[in-house]
Amino acid sequence: MTGIRIGRLFGIDVAVHPSWFLVLVFFAFALANGFFPNTYPHWSVATTWTVATAATLLLFVSVLAHEFGHSLVARSQGIPVRNITLFILGGVAQLTREPDSPGREAWMAIAGPLVSVAVAAGSLGAAWLLPGPEQLVAVLAYLGVANAILVVFNLLPGFPLDGGRVLRALLWRITHDRSRATAWSTTVGRAFGWAFMALGGVQILVGGNLGGIWLIFIGWMLIQAAKATAQQTMAEERLAGVSAATLMTTPESWLSPYMTLDWAARDRLRDWDTRCLPVSPEDAESEYGGLMCARDLQRAARERYDRDRVRDVMTPAPKLPAVTPETEAADVLRLLRERETDRAVVVDRGGHLLGFIDVDAFSRYLNAARRPRRLSPPSTAA
Repeated sequence: MTGIRIGRLFGIDVAVHPSWFLVLVFFAFALANGFFPNTYPHWSVATTWTVATAATLLLFVSVLAHEFGHSLVARSQGIPVRNITLFILGGVAQLTREPDSPGREAWMAIAGPLVSVAVAAGSLGAAWLLPGPEQLVAVLAYLGVANAILVVFNLLPGFPLDGGRVLRALLWRITHDRSRATAWSTTVGRAFGWAFMALGGVQILVGGNLGGIWLIFIGWMLIQAAKATAQQTMAEERLAGVSAATLMTTPESWLSPYMTLDWAARDRLRDWDTRCLPVSPEDAESEYGGLMCARDLQRAARERYDRDRVRDVMTPAPKLPAVTPETEAADVLRLLRERETDRAVVVDRGGHLLGFIDVDAFSRYLNAARRPRRLSPPSTAA
């Protein structure tokens, strides 16, 4: 998930997805027109909006603290954290890889809720002890209750919630099978998603409460996230034992970096099945200059095909992950996610280019593996 970078803390980039601004306005509006006016009717409109805005911002600061709980534990386990992104449903820490043991997964999953428990206890305790001002006490009380609700929600045992990750770690420990544990925990996650959607539908149809739309949306997101995780795990399982050499495409020809896109499209990449081609280096010391794929042509402005060159749209060599033919296919897939790219080159020990792997190679292989083999008719003796 990409977003707008707003800073860096503890060596981890923090970003906000555009959808976060929608939920920020929604929460501030709901607090300013519902919770705070009903609880403190003597406040002025300006005071109510100021407190509502402050409470909303602090709520997302606490969500950020929750994600830092996950991230710092992950980093202590040697798992690099790409960034933390705030979005419409809260926050997500983007890890470069998954924990390699059930104990590590459980500890990483529980770290976030533990931070939220600390924030809830600290906020409620401060609200209880402080004599005033009333506005500060109100914000602290809201923050404490909101974080307590956040803890309860996140500990529901449905993947990808924190409780679902703890459940997967437990099942992983019992079965010694991460794939089976993932299948079971994501099934529970989808069940919770459907339950949220059903509850939201009941709220709308029976109670006339439009807040049910939010529950339906949360349920739908849970179902999609659980489904994506299950598919990813299944793909990694089916790629076990498959090497980069199996997925690699050997280039039929090379592109000149000075070739126009129009010429490349007509002469070299006119067949979209020729997904990528290597680009010759501009200096004699390099083995290859980069890689250009058909999707690069699709992204380029067609009216500039006769002016733009291959080197203008290709992925240059320094930005291409390089793997050897023996590299496990699952490791290549993880490397592509880590580097946030859709292609890698396959090189020999001397750095000479042998071929390339684009992200579509994985789906092509998995689809071919799923296809039933056609049996040849038995031959008859003459």
